[in-house]
This record gives sequence, structure tokens and C-alpha cells, in this order.
Amino acid sequence: MIESADIRKKTIALSCTSGAGHLAPSLSTVEILSVLFRDFLHFERSNAYYDERDRLIFSKGHGAYAYYVILNELGFLPQKELDTFYKGASIKGCLTQNADYMIEASTGSLGHGLPIAVGMAQAFKMQKKKQKVVCIVGDGEMQEGSNFEALGLASRFKLDNLLLIVDANKLQAMDRVEDVGLDNHRLGKVLHAYTDNYSRVDGHDEVALAQGMHAFFYENNSSFSIMVCDTIKGKGVSLCEDSIAHHFRCPTQDGYVLGDENV
Repeated sequence: MIESADIRKKTIALSCTSGAGHLAPSLSTVEILSVLFRDFLHFERSNAYYDERDRLIFSKGHGAYAYYVILNELGFLPQKELDTFYKGASIKGCLTQNADYMIEASTGSLGHGLPIAVGMAQAFKMQKKKQKVVCIVGDGEMQEGSNFEALGLASRFKLDNLLLIVDANKLQAMDRVEDVGLDNHRLGKVLHAYTDNYSRVDGHDEVALAQGMHAFFYENNSSFSIMVCDTIKGKGVSLCEDSIAHHFRCPTQDGYVLGDENV
């Protein structure tokens, strides 16, 4: 059973024991990923190549540590990969596509994941397949023009098998989102214009997340769906929470001791 508190602790440990820096952007997605994998995504634990699996495109590929932990919990990612992370492992700081591990795409060069997801969703529609496609992006990433070209196509093709989840933690690499581009209130208005299937939820409230995801996975929708999830970057480590400085900075550099997390 995937429990978000356990995933958060293991994600923090993965960063602190390896020295890997992108902990804060990984912690804001813990509940989102936990609910998705535990309750909604369709896959076979014994077969990463299961053809009828749903697809997750994790576009903010730099913040993938919780994703790695969950793939390990499910048996797709070997423990040796976590044990040697940043020390020779095949998994990297940003996601690299690996079919054996059910990592569907290489991401982290931001603005690529949603176009990939739109292409996958349209391909499934054309083949009359039932798989769902979920794409997780960051709010800072939504400044990429490629994402809005993809949104236009998703709307045109009425991709009712596509869910876009925005991890709205209000921070990007070196600044606050609102000081670089649209704040999340305005971004939400823009996104809502592309589809009626729009919701905004607390990204750390598993009940609210499940309700929003249920509408996508089990109800009839006329077009693609968008969930904007309000989250806290670095959630669980007070030192990192809502901190511009800790986008790529392991908290042990500032005296953090593993086990002090407030999960």
C-alpha cells in the first residue's frame, strides 16, 4: 500500500543520503503521485510493458524523486538504483525514459511533457484504445509556449482521455512564478478557457485529489481535463518549504539532519 507519509520520508532520505539537490520540487507532488498510483492508474505490477496500462508523463522531470520512490515501492525500479542514485545509477537527476522501469518519457527540459502526452492521447483515440494519459507539469513550466500549442490541440481533438495536472507550488527555478509570469490565479483562468473540465484543489489533500481524479477516470467528459493543485514546495522539510533557495539544494548543506522532517 502506497502511503504518502511513507513516500515523503523515503523521498527525503533519497535526497539526503545521495546529496541530490532537487528535493523541494519533488516533495510538492507526493500526494498527487500517491493517489494516482494507489487509486487510479491502471497497470500491471508484474509487467512494465503491459500494453493496456495508463500512461503517466511526468513533465517536471527534475522533481522526480518521489516518483522514483513509488516506482521502487511497486517493484518497477530496483532498490540498487536508489542505493546508487547520484553515484552511478542509471536513473538521473532528471527523468530518462526506461521502459523496463515504466518511465514513459525523458523529461526535465521543460515544456516537452504535455506535447508528448497530447500525442499519446490522440494516438489512443485514433486506435480506439481505452487507456488514459496523465501529464504532471509545474506552474513555472506553464510559461513554455509549447504547452499552449499542446493545449490548443487537446481542445481541438477533444481528448477526453487526457488529464493535465499542474503542480502549482508558486515557485520556479530561481524566483516566484508571479514575479516571472502569470500568478496561479490568472494562470487558472487561462487554463479554464481551454476546457470545461477544470478544477482547482489542495494538492496535499488526498480526499480532494481523489474526487478530482475520479471525475476524469470514471465520468463521461466532453474534452480533456485540467486539475490545478495548490501545493507547498519542499513540504515536509521546514527549511525547504516555500524557499526560493532550495529549488536545487540538498538541505543537509544547511545543517539539516535526516529524521527532522515534519511529515
